[in-house]
Amino acid sequence: MPRFTDRFIASLKAEGTERFEIKDDACKGLAIRVTSSRKTFCFRCKYEGRMQRVTLGEYPVMTLAQAVIAANRRYADLHENRNPLAEAQRETVEARVGADAITFNRLADRYLNEYAKPRKKSWKDDEWVLKRARPEFGPRIVSTITRKELVIFLRGLAATSVRNANKTQASICTMYNWANLEDETIINPLARIPKIGGKEREEDRVLSDDELRAVWPAFVTPPDAVFSVAVGIAVRLIFLTAQRPLQVSGMRLDELIDLDGPAPRWDLPASRMKRPKPHSVPLSAEAVKLIKQALAERLYEDSPYVFPSTRGKGDKPIDRHALSQAVRRLRLKLKMAEWSPHDARRSATTWARAMGIPRDTTEALTHHAIVGSGKTYDRYDMQAEKRQAVKAIAQYITQCLRRSDAAAQKAA
Repeated sequence: MPRFTDRFIASLKAEGTERFEIKDDACKGLAIRVTSSRKTFCFRCKYEGRMQRVTLGEYPVMTLAQAVIAANRRYADLHENRNPLAEAQRETVEARVGADAITFNRLADRYLNEYAKPRKKSWKDDEWVLKRARPEFGPRIVSTITRKELVIFLRGLAATSVRNANKTQASICTMYNWANLEDETIINPLARIPKIGGKEREEDRVLSDDELRAVWPAFVTPPDAVFSVAVGIAVRLIFLTAQRPLQVSGMRLDELIDLDGPAPRWDLPASRMKRPKPHSVPLSAEAVKLIKQALAERLYEDSPYVFPSTRGKGDKPIDRHALSQAVRRLRLKLKMAEWSPHDARRSATTWARAMGIPRDTTEALTHHAIVGSGKTYDRYDMQAEKRQAVKAIAQYITQCLRRSDAAAQKAA
């Protein structure tokens, strides 16, 4: 049997009423049927003792690469003891269901599984913002959801977070536009509408010393169960390490090195980083203390995560957005100006600079890309310098809190 290539497929010819079928030597089950008028990819297999033939698509409308993917999907069905022909028929029916029948929940599920997860590194953001829209629109048929309803919903989000409103609007727009590619009856009700939330605040928010003194005790002892102790620890670790909220919330035990030794650190693999390169974060004594506290208070002691989610059995970490919700609830309670967990990272970096830490060190600590020839030739990990930076951040926070204690004693 030959190995399929575009050149080989183009060379296949059938005369008159002749019809023949050739299997691909490189892809299990993939074949192409050739007649004088068309060439059609198919998947051939034996299921429960009977031969099956699943039509995949006509060449060249369906490319060879697409045919291989489709055949592998049908082979996966067979491997998992599902009927490939029945699965293909079910998917075809679902693909043809129009806006008159598909619900918001069903469309969101398809968008996440078929588009966002395979193509977007930020698919969890889509999942999170659509999760917020599901209680409002989930069971509704998409064709019945009006522009006015969506605008009112987004304005409600903007009242507490302009950024969340705009991100939600962007994800819903993308979902509708994606659906419209295969079903023209699904119309985007938010098309050509400017951002409902309006202009987002500049990315320059740094907490003042007074704000730090207000929020730190609240994260130590959450007020009125606004959030859990674990979430409070996670937010404080963003301040102490200057790392992204997603990395902190997903912290794993096997990433923590030498916690009881002289040089404790947190080694993150490339797969967990925004910039796909591994990153080593030295840990200050204060950060180590918080991590040990989190480990001691875990509900699932055998979980691989420092902050396991209480919604599972320890098999997944807390959601990164739980930190955002905690910050939002706290700032509303304290009547503070808007800030986010990511602003904690910016604040920590700014405090390190205020303590005399050079900019190249803070850039290394925050894992930003090296500019210039250094990205090719400079392989120094700056571990000693980064350790000085995290110590400086912890010192800044400690000094700030002590000034608060001193002021309170003086007032008394």
